[in-house]
Amino acid sequence: MTEQSKPLGYFIGHVNNAYHRHKASSGGIGTMLQKHLLSTGQYGTSITFRFNTEKCMYEAQLIHSAEDVNVCGSIYQDINIAQFVHNHIEEITKGIVVSCPPCQVAVIRNLLNRKNIPCFIISFCCSGQTTIEGTWKYYELLGIRKEDVMNMQYRGNGWPSGIQIWLKDGSKIYHDNYTDPWKTIHTSWLYRPQRCFFCTFDTSYTADISLADPWLEEYQRYDKEGNTLFVINTPLGQKAINQLKTSDNISYEEISSDIYRTAQKYNLLKKIYVHNQKKRLKRISRFTNNSFIRHLFSNNIFMMRLFHKLRFKL
Repeated sequence: MTEQSKPLGYFIGHVNNAYHRHKASSGGIGTMLQKHLLSTGQYGTSITFRFNTEKCMYEAQLIHSAEDVNVCGSIYQDINIAQFVHNHIEEITKGIVVSCPPCQVAVIRNLLNRKNIPCFIISFCCSGQTTIEGTWKYYELLGIRKEDVMNMQYRGNGWPSGIQIWLKDGSKIYHDNYTDPWKTIHTSWLYRPQRCFFCTFDTSYTADISLADPWLEEYQRYDKEGNTLFVINTPLGQKAINQLKTSDNISYEEISSDIYRTAQKYNLLKKIYVHNQKKRLKRISRFTNNSFIRHLFSNNIFMMRLFHKLRFKL
């Protein structure tokens, strides 16, 4: 199957467990797939992500039980999951369930296929990752020392929710999804991984299931608990969804590809944008890769906004 292969179907739905639906970033379908495939023994291994307080960052962790899945919403921190799988490949038993950005799907699948390791891959729509330094800058702009952070989540606990930070003194800080200063950090591209400048994926159609937020007017206006827009790409993905439906773990309805294109219109435009702006993107990537430039323009939120304007003139 290539990235241009036709999906088996487009759907919007959610898990029927109210707790898991609330905890997940949008609807909980991805979480339920992971838990189901582990609990039924179809796969013996998966990857979850936990916040390391000492390092003040999320880290990948290999798990072998559905009870060990850490439901923590979306993680807007660039993590090399392919490298993690490579480093721990000898610890995989009875296949693995992997959730990863679209750019890592082919690498992970090829790696596992070479080792004859069965895999189920869940991917998602991605508008570009942010390095961990971007999150640390976020704390700085809020006046928080990263040494004082006990835990944090970028999403989850309702939809679309927002960034939640628990401090060691017992206090909690919350900012709605995609509001400043995170919005400026993300859109400035100063903490954007170099590969993200030239990414043309809206999602991966070689993953078994692809997930997305249903950024549609009716959901943004009325949905506070979350729904998952998901694309079934393979018979393996179809089988897993059918199992969850039969066991009454999820509810969903089929939608048209036009609705998907409306919900993810900005991601779908990336391919055209990258093709038309390749030379300018190369110039911007060189600027942001320069440590002096990045330090100068990330000094405060005003300078970040200035760089955001300047990069359109590069």
